[in-house]
Amino acid sequence: MARPKKQSVDRDGDGLSDQEELLAGTNPDSSDTDRDGVDDATELSIGNPNIPREPETEKARQMREQYLSFARAVLGNSMLTYTEVYQRYLGNAAGARSLDLSVAIAALKAGYDLKITIQLLAQGLVTQVQARTLTPEAKKAALPNILKYTQSTVDQAQRQRYVEYANAVTGRQWSYPDLYREYVGSDLAGIQLDQKIAAAALNAGETAQSVTELLHQGPYSQFQVGVKQVNPATIQQYGRGTVAQVQDIQALKPQQVERTRQRSKDLER
Repeated sequence: MARPKKQSVDRDGDGLSDQEELLAGTNPDSSDTDRDGVDDATELSIGNPNIPREPETEKARQMREQYLSFARAVLGNSMLTYTEVYQRYLGNAAGARSLDLSVAIAALKAGYDLKITIQLLAQGLVTQVQARTLTPEAKKAALPNILKYTQSTVDQAQRQRYVEYANAVTGRQWSYPDLYREYVGSDLAGIQLDQKIAAAALNAGETAQSVTELLHQGPYSQFQVGVKQVNPATIQQYGRGTVAQVQDIQALKPQQVERTRQRSKDLER
């Protein structure tokens, strides 16, 4: 008499046997190992959920390498691989968002413009975790939300950088809402704050374009665009004009100092 075939054990009922899960590195006691709402069987049909997808283009590969470089600096570990960073934050959405934000801040401080920083975050943890189980068609449909996330993260990073400079030039510790409320009531006060922050950022070695983009998150610019509905192109022109004016003033100062020294020498003769 033939013995009945032993049924494979599937403790979590996700369609994968315990043996298959052990080989794949997923948890046989959890149908959704990484707790992202997609069961292990679905994820394994596309790829191992614990391993990030490889970049599809050379440009994406370069962006991923640069993301990893900033992530290593933020985390204080120069030996981490991208997969190790990915696995560290798998299932930790809040931590992944926090790392993305820190990477964006570091990139902006390093002189990356907004467009490149957004492309950088496309290789960040939040985007890659969300996109790894998507088919090409689903990924294309998800692009607007992905872009919205990366753009909002870069805006948040810029606001945090603006507040850091505001703290330095005013000698106070601000939250962004408090800073906005303090300066939004007076256009003159808001513009003067922008001028001080532009000077501090230029002195710190930031480029004119970087400082111009930074000023877009100031109370004055945010009020003009968000409340008064001023055309963003007009605010862009305001930012460039403010930075150029500050640069002109900074260029004059050494000349004024030299003229003062010269007059002192003339008087001593």
